[in-house]
Amino acid sequence: MKCENLQLNLSIYLDDYLTEPERAEIENHLPLCPLCRQKLVDFQSARNDLRVLSRPTISANVLSSIRTRIALETQTKQPELIFLETFSRSDNSRRWWEIYLIPYSVGTAMSLLLGLTLLWSLLSASTGSTSNAELARLELNEKSTVLLAKSNSLIQNFESNTLDSPRVSAASSISRESPSINPKGALAAVAKSLVRGKMKDNEVVVVADVFGSGLAQIAEVVEPSSNRWAVRELEKALRTDPDYAPFVSAKLDNREDKTVRVILKIQRVDVDTH
Repeated sequence: MKCENLQLNLSIYLDDYLTEPERAEIENHLPLCPLCRQKLVDFQSARNDLRVLSRPTISANVLSSIRTRIALETQTKQPELIFLETFSRSDNSRRWWEIYLIPYSVGTAMSLLLGLTLLWSLLSASTGSTSNAELARLELNEKSTVLLAKSNSLIQNFESNTLDSPRVSAASSISRESPSINPKGALAAVAKSLVRGKMKDNEVVVVADVFGSGLAQIAEVVEPSSNRWAVRELEKALRTDPDYAPFVSAKLDNREDKTVRVILKIQRVDVDTH
């Protein structure tokens, strides 16, 4: 360490306020540096001279004035007492009411009213949009027989919205001439496999004769699909085992036991539910 830095600590060294490492560093440096030793001697001499000086005496007048000033300062009123005394006066209280209380009260009330109004509008808008979305979804589910393409479970949506609904399977008394589709039959299975396949925007429209047993056969292909496999699978589904008949039998469907001609249209439509 340089002498300039050590000389700054010499006065503290004499007062014994340095740490052990700093004190050891100065003690190791002093035997090697005459300038620092002389500086230390000067500091020691100045300390001795200051100790010899006598303390100044204060005159009685000065001491009396100091004591009087201290007594006056201790007797001054506290700020809160001054405020209470000032506020107790009618003019000042009315002024404080007009300047502080009324504006602050009005501002606070308006802020609360504005915040509550904004919160209510946001909540009502959110609730209204949610209710409208739910109503639209329910109306779509009840009135439409379209398979929702964006559902995570295509089979579940198809069965719940079209074929396997209790109102659909139990609606045999709606029309005595229109045969009901068997929810567990081969036609329902083929329809679900077709809409899950690569039909895209294609559709299959056929005219079929439905017999009293629930079986059927294609009488005419009105609009064939570009996928001929779909027509062949549909024809197999109509003429399958009676245990998996595509339509409900005439006896269970509450209709006359005769051949009924129907038009079947199978088409995949993607509906955005959001």
